[in-house]
Amino acid sequence: MMIFDIKRNVLIFLLCIFCHCNSTDSLINGADIPDVSLPMPSGQDLALSSVFGQNKIVLMDFWASWCKPCRESSPELIRIYNKYKDAKFETADGFTIYSVSLDTDKEKWQKAIEKDGLLWPNHVSDLKGFGSECVNTFQFNAIPHYYLVDERGIIIGKNLTAKWLDYELGRRLKKE
Repeated sequence: MMIFDIKRNVLIFLLCIFCHCNSTDSLINGADIPDVSLPMPSGQDLALSSVFGQNKIVLMDFWASWCKPCRESSPELIRIYNKYKDAKFETADGFTIYSVSLDTDKEKWQKAIEKDGLLWPNHVSDLKGFGSECVNTFQFNAIPHYYLVDERGIIIGKNLTAKWLDYELGRRLKKE
């Protein structure tokens, strides 16, 4: 009877480890960011990997036109984008933003991009809102939500405030 209990406990322990290792809790600093390819306003798909593949540090920004905190963060994102878009980093040449909208209305999405002056070129959305596969893939339930990704597609920050994002980018600048 005791041997059975030990075997059962070991089996339960191994199952817990296996399930944890294969869970979706893997999006941490140092992990590879999952690639995603979503339509831009033009309808053409844009892969995240093609953006960081340009040797740029990328902020993956999840937002929506109807999200007040998202819209309120736009001026800071614009400031940071302008400050670092052409910067020379130790391992990358420049910074950009890959904005994933959780809108369901294409017109409202496009108007928000224009009204807020979101001047980076990488805007995508499948127009499925929180029904988008990205929500499950990138493990969030509220927006705005951010991932900072290096030029190799490695997560170097998650849900950074604007101040912390500015610090992270600043400390990676090439020393002359």
